[in-house]
Formats: sequence, C-alpha cells, structure tokens
Amino acid sequence: MPYKTILVHLNDKRRADALLEPAVRLARRHNAHLIGINVHASMPAPPVPVPGSGVLGSVAAVERQAADEIAAIFARMTANQPLVAEWRALKVPHVDLAPVVMDHGRAADLIIAGQTDPDWELSPLADFPERLALESGRPVLVVPYIGRYPEMGRNVVIAWKAGREAARAAFDALPFLLAAKAVHILEIKERGDERPALAPDTSIAAALARHGLRPNVHTSTIGDIGIGDEILSRLADLGADLLVMGAYGHSRMRELVFGGATRHIARHMTVPTLFSH
Repeated sequence: MPYKTILVHLNDKRRADALLEPAVRLARRHNAHLIGINVHASMPAPPVPVPGSGVLGSVAAVERQAADEIAAIFARMTANQPLVAEWRALKVPHVDLAPVVMDHGRAADLIIAGQTDPDWELSPLADFPERLALESGRPVLVVPYIGRYPEMGRNVVIAWKAGREAARAAFDALPFLLAAKAVHILEIKERGDERPALAPDTSIAAALARHGLRPNVHTSTIGDIGIGDEILSRLADLGADLLVMGAYGHSRMRELVFGGATRHIARHMTVPTLFSH
C-alpha cells in the first residue's frame, strides 16, 4: 500500500529544501503525485520586526513575498523528476491558515510538514504541525527544523501503547515499515502499570509479521525520566531514523493540543516523526 498522494506544507523558504528532499524521494519511491502547498493571509496583520531589516510591514506582506520564492524552490527541486508535481499557492482573507492546509491534506495519503520553529517570527501564524496531526485525519510526517533528512525510514521505531492513536500510527506507517531494513516496537510502561512488567504486548508484532515484517520488541519501565525523554533516549540507542507514534491530544479552549509525551517529542524531536490521531 504505497503513498500515492503526498502533500507537503511549505511555509518557510529557509526550510523548503530540507522538507522537499525527503518528500521528493518518497514520491519517487512510491510513484506518487506530489503536491506542494503554500497558504498565506491576504489581509493586513500587525507589523512584524525582522532582524537586520527593521519593520518590513505586515505578516501578510512578508508571506506574499516568500510565497514566490518557495514556489521557485519547489519548481527547481521537482524539475526533471520521474513524478507528477503540483504547486498550490493560496491567499486567504484571514490568519487561521491551518484549516486550509487540512482541507487539501485530507485527500492525501500523507502530509509532510516542518516542526514548529520557536525562533521564527512567523511561527505562531505559519507553523502548525500539531493541528495537522490532530485535526486532519491523515498521517503527518513532521521533519525537524534543524538538520537535513534526505533518507529516512531505514531503521524505524514504533512507540507502542495499546490504544487507538498508536494503532492508527502503526498501520498508517506500513509503507515505511515494508521498505525498512529494521523495525522496532518500543513499549514504554510506567511504574505502577497494572500489566506485568515482563510481559510485552506482542499483538502488534504478530500483526506486522503477517505483512512479512520481523519487528524487534523492546520494553522500558520508566522511573524519574519522562516518557518523552525515554523515547528519545531509545531512539539514539537504536540508531533510528524515523519515529512512529500516536498523536495524543485533549481539548483546551476549543482547540486540540498535544498531550504530555506527544508534546515533548514534537518540541524536542531528533528524527522525523510520523504522527497519527
């Protein structure tokens, strides 16, 4: 079951190349239709200071200027590639951009987005991978804002917890898992968990084995360290280049926000992470 339609959200010209590298490779591998999308506000917004340039005007004006540059990067990186590439640039009369990207992403097999960059002035407006993961209904591959990740998915870790979100993530990631050289299932138990500490949940391993996979099962019982930090530590130990996990969220002020461990990974990720909710 390959990814046949891949949508990549390109909102920052500085990170466009780093997002498009894995997107183009995935599209080539799966013979997919690759859609690049940029959405920016067409209405005036409060002035935003840009270091070294003073006040360049509104957020909308800055985004309009960047949209053409991002389009050129998309054209350059998809030129002469054995895939169908489609560019979508949209102006909307408001500053809530996430629903527009989600509307387009719901017809895709996979959405690719950049991790929220806390040091980017436009991040509160233009970075929203968490909302895409929680509200779009599609798997979302989030690429760290630091580093380059042209190759990913050769050594995959599934953060497993017997629940809806983790189950969705594991099966949404099947195209990655089937192409991987190694797949690890990491089940993390908290102290006080009623389940036997030495009895890992092998049901997901058995299900994946029926797809021809041979996953390695690992368990961790956490103490003082948090679940998010334990996942990051095991990723390093296993040399993983892709994390698959459920996006756990809860409602706050009529918005869905990430729960603790998911939020920690989203903020501190060290490898690309596929989230499903």
